[in-house]
Amino acid sequence: QQAAQQLAAQQAADQQAAAQRAAADRAAAQRAAAAAARPAATTPTQNTPPAATTPAASAASTELRPISTPAPRFPPEAYRNGTSGEVQVEFTVGTDGSVSNARVVRASPPRVFDREALSAVKRWRFQPIAAPVTTRRTIGFNPGG
Repeated sequence: QQAAQQLAAQQAADQQAAAQRAAADRAAAQRAAAAAARPAATTPTQNTPPAATTPAASAASTELRPISTPAPRFPPEAYRNGTSGEVQVEFTVGTDGSVSNARVVRASPPRVFDREALSAVKRWRFQPIAAPVTTRRTIGFNPGG
């Protein structure tokens, strides 16, 4: 009877471990899916290291992989005033990875950070892609960091 109880306890522990592994696998899959969706939704404000892909694979893809995304300068007057805000910019990434047709879609507060946001986005570079892609990114400005 004791052996049967130990066997039952071991089986229960095995089932619990399997359930935990399955939950961990699901969580990892969700994180991977979120990470794959993140490049189009996040706001890069610092240089991003290049992704490790082959040129042939990146040229066949339209997924944007940043190579360089220098942060915008903080306007001195806005810094002195402690003003924070954000600017949503729409731009086109060409097949060579350069940025063109950058424009401000939305800014809060208006016309305070627009020039610096556009200047920074025009310096951004992405890995080459198969066809031009137009996307939007939101750039945050915070005088405290």
